[in-house]
Amino acid sequence: MTTLENASAVLKLFQRKGITQGHAGLTFTDVVDALTLPKSTVSRLLATMESQGLLERDPETRSFHIGRVLLAAAGHYLSAPLVDSVSPAMVRLAANTGCMGYVSKLDRQEVLVMRMFHGRHFTQLVTPPGSRMPAVATSTGRALLSLLSDEDVKAYYQDNWQNVSPNSPQNVEALCETLAEIRQQGWSLARNETLSGISSLSVIVNNKHHGESVALCLSFLSQDAEPGYPPALLDALRATAAEMADKYGA
Repeated sequence: MTTLENASAVLKLFQRKGITQGHAGLTFTDVVDALTLPKSTVSRLLATMESQGLLERDPETRSFHIGRVLLAAAGHYLSAPLVDSVSPAMVRLAANTGCMGYVSKLDRQEVLVMRMFHGRHFTQLVTPPGSRMPAVATSTGRALLSLLSDEDVKAYYQDNWQNVSPNSPQNVEALCETLAEIRQQGWSLARNETLSGISSLSVIVNNKHHGESVALCLSFLSQDAEPGYPPALLDALRATAAEMADKYGA
């Protein structure tokens, strides 16, 4: 293995051992055992990583922790708004699937479209950024509402229920039943609700470091046959969400 590969293996060891801030850290023996390299080689590797700011050594325990260079880079990367951070992946997803892609956020009883991405298939039925729709009547809105407790959802709609499409939940009780299904399966489907002839699939990505959540959505022509969506689209959408979750600790 190259020096870079060995350094990468050391950094991955923090994750494998579940070492977080405040933990005792990695010992020299931990690294030797994991890399199965001579102690002299490991000693030089750790010294180099320490000198470059990739690792820091506790002066008392002599254990190793993530260094200032990595912490600074990660902090800068994770501080970017999640809407912007997921956009490159959504550009690729829309291009690969041919569908319209959206990134949206929840604003009380409404869902707010933050970004829109054109796929290969031209459609005149688009929802531009800045558009607001009843959250209860969209796959993105219901996906985001599923992050809340039923008590919070009921408080949202206690005196604010809006008339929605006949294909949407018609009252708070029906909404809570739908949200329970979304929590269990991990995705949301809307069929012929906001726009006739248009369906959408949505999943959630969270940045747990900043408590920020967005919905990733693919919109496509409605299908009469069950399950009402192309399974390949759901697979692609969930794979993109999983990729983002790995990056942002969701």
